[in-house]
Amino acid sequence: MVVNVFDKFIQMIRWIGIASLIGIVGGLSSVIMAIIIKYFPEKHNIFLIPIVFFISGLFVDYIYELKGSGIDRVLKALNINEKLTWINGFLKVLLAGVVIAVGGSAGKEGPCVQSSASFADELYRLLKLKNRELVIITGIAGGLGGAFSAPLGTAILACEIIEHENFNYINLLPPIIASVVGYIIFYMITGKKHLFDIYLSYSIHPLDFILFLLAAFFCSAISYYYIKTYRKIATTFDNFKAPYCIKTLIGGILVAIIGYFIPEVLGLGLELVKDLFFLSFPLELLILLLIGKILATSFTVGSGVPGGVVFPSICVGAISGMIFSSIIGADPIPFIILGIATSLSASTNSPLGGAVLCTEIFGFDFAVPASIGAVIGYQITKFETIFKYIKF
Repeated sequence: MVVNVFDKFIQMIRWIGIASLIGIVGGLSSVIMAIIIKYFPEKHNIFLIPIVFFISGLFVDYIYELKGSGIDRVLKALNINEKLTWINGFLKVLLAGVVIAVGGSAGKEGPCVQSSASFADELYRLLKLKNRELVIITGIAGGLGGAFSAPLGTAILACEIIEHENFNYINLLPPIIASVVGYIIFYMITGKKHLFDIYLSYSIHPLDFILFLLAAFFCSAISYYYIKTYRKIATTFDNFKAPYCIKTLIGGILVAIIGYFIPEVLGLGLELVKDLFFLSFPLELLILLLIGKILATSFTVGSGVPGGVVFPSICVGAISGMIFSSIIGADPIPFIILGIATSLSASTNSPLGGAVLCTEIFGFDFAVPASIGAVIGYQITKFETIFKYIKF
């Protein structure tokens, strides 16, 4: 009995150490990307977008692991038992940072996830660990924790992306450690405690429940359109017989054209989301921003350029919620958050993670709209996700 307890204690300490190392890599990856995006000398330069996209495509032609969505690359490697290498994951962080800095419409979470998951896979082989799926989930959580500055929601999100509604409770513990460490590393170096440095409050009225339901169906429909559009454009680029440097060059030219007319859709999109909470936008402009963000993201990551698609999902969801509130003439704040939760849940097939993540980011006042949006978004778009290699 004593020996059994001691063995469990040793195993627990071992997993804490492994998950912490993975979280450190995830946090540092997010820090590196944040530094590149903030201090790159030519931010949102539409003339540089095709050039940077072309250079990224050259790298993809030689190292296919650098292509497109980081989470999708990790999912594919897990599904076909393909090795992930940490050096390629780190290179993806550097490339994606420059892509986003010049104006590519992509998220930083994908490259951070691939970096930490690749490091986790290296540990799996080096230490001869037994459960590769759990190691990869821990790697995903480590990358998401620093990127979103929300350790609990991202750990759940990581489990749901791989295991869906059947994820084991015990499998949540290492991902939580990795995401917490990733968040701590990012916070200690950058001083940034939350994804959005804003304070919001809201008092829910009983009648709001009906409006939240209607808004969730509305935002789910837009999320479905976003997923379908991205997947269609990505498939078109995949089927186009040409080197990836040519594909990404074409994508870069199209993104530059969109950015010339709608510069707000370039980059991460987090500043646009923040503006939605405090500024008034005409309905026509919101519709234009929505279409522009969906297309810019599809032509960026869908063409093969390194990046993430979850941060753009946040932007698409926020605009969707704002459009609905504009139509009914209501306070936009809860509907923006509902839209974010809906889009997150729909695009990643993770209702619990989406609800907890939004509550963690925006506060408990918004738990109700976030939960309603996440559940309905999941149900409406179930089996239709932004990731090609999610395995059901």
